[in-house]
Amino acid sequence: MRIFAAKAKARARREANGFTLVELMVVLAIMALAATAVVLTIPGEERSVRSEADRLAARLAGARDIAVIEGRSVAVNFAPSGYGFERRIAGEWQPLPGRAFAQRNWPADVRFAAGDGQGAARILFDRVGTSPTPQAIVLSGGKAREIVRVSATGEVSRGE
Repeated sequence: MRIFAAKAKARARREANGFTLVELMVVLAIMALAATAVVLTIPGEERSVRSEADRLAARLAGARDIAVIEGRSVAVNFAPSGYGFERRIAGEWQPLPGRAFAQRNWPADVRFAAGDGQGAARILFDRVGTSPTPQAIVLSGGKAREIVRVSATGEVSRGE
């Protein structure tokens, strides 16, 4: 019993002394890694503009695909406040159904301009997926600038 009591006293004395320098350094390193991860996930102006351009390019390609699948014309209307999708049914333009094609407003830190400098634009995809209205859509915010292009063949691309 005496050996057990001596070990317990020695352990209690060690625990009362606190943390070792190595333990503190490990905790600080873990906290630094966590802080770095948080800072890197915060979207900046460039990341916000790039992600909005990616989203727009994907939605435009989806609208082109819908035009081909349904065999109907699909239009995308751009304004300084946002953009929306329409399809032509029985000679009338109607909103394109589906959550992916709902009217979308530009984020507060993103500005829009049509390639020709106008504040509004319309891109049309015909039933074979070509576009009689090729456009370049410019998105900018701060120092970041992205261009989404729709060619006459209906190809959608993003980049400077």
